[in-house]
Amino acid sequence: MSVAKAEQKPALPLPWHASLWQQWHQQYQADRLPHALLLSGEAGLGKRTLARALAHFLLCEQPQGQHPCGHCAGCQLLESGFHPDWYNLQPEAEGKAIRIDAIRDLTQRLQQSAQKGGYKVVLLWPAEALNLHAANALLKTLEEPEPSTLFLLVSDQPSRLPATLRSRCQHWALSIPPSAETLPWLTCQLSADQQPEQLLRAAGGRPFAALKLLESGVEQQRVELVRLMEQLTCGADPLELIAPLKKLPLAWMITTLQNWCADTLRLMMAGEAAVYDTRQQPLYQQWADCFSVHQLLAIQQELEQRQRHLLTHPNEELFLEGLVITFQRALHDE
Repeated sequence: MSVAKAEQKPALPLPWHASLWQQWHQQYQADRLPHALLLSGEAGLGKRTLARALAHFLLCEQPQGQHPCGHCAGCQLLESGFHPDWYNLQPEAEGKAIRIDAIRDLTQRLQQSAQKGGYKVVLLWPAEALNLHAANALLKTLEEPEPSTLFLLVSDQPSRLPATLRSRCQHWALSIPPSAETLPWLTCQLSADQQPEQLLRAAGGRPFAALKLLESGVEQQRVELVRLMEQLTCGADPLELIAPLKKLPLAWMITTLQNWCADTLRLMMAGEAAVYDTRQQPLYQQWADCFSVHQLLAIQQELEQRQRHLLTHPNEELFLEGLVITFQRALHDE
């Protein structure tokens, strides 16, 4: 089961997006949509799906109420990926930066009139991937926006964006919705034996993150990281763990370790019922026996710094060496 199965054509807002979608539609009807929206929130809440839904609605030539028709020429062009007034700007590869050349090229293209006579819509994701020069170039574009042009900036970490850029956008933050809004949708995407309720809890209430847990390879990566962290906690030489850790995606590893630290803190402070992802319960108990609350909070702070460091494309060997030493140092910190 992959996330792609959950994508709808035409793109539509998801059940937990209903309130925000209604506000956007009211702005549209009153001709008060801003020229730039910043949509933020934790990964796995369907922010890109929501942004695509707004783009699809604006580029549809025969919208039906609050939704695109799915049949007109505009909808068909969007589905094929060749709508001339739709711009989807992303890094060339995951973890790479969005560079100034891409923004300059986009700016030049936006100076042309909309070929279909309506909106021109730009989806920029992840917005925090903009390097400083690209962010400054985009800022100039937002200060003097082209008419009938909407920028949709989607970000898991909006604090990484320059304050000046954030100030040029209308900011909408998605919070984790109640399971009553997400579980019925997730249940429709999965079979009963895939345990949607357990997956949703393991993903901290984020439905797309729950789907991602089932993607090919993710489960094997999780099991391997659990094994390596158990070895490290039991006193294995940290430098001997570098080679197997190199086989795991760095960004995924840091985020996963952050989640596991948070779950261990929940176990220590509120008991087993408070744990989100129970699949690592033995590791959590091991950490709870070895680390104090203070030490786990310090590890979390170090992981946050290392997550920011990833944007600078660090030397992988040194990065991993520093990571395992962080845990080893905490183990021996009295």
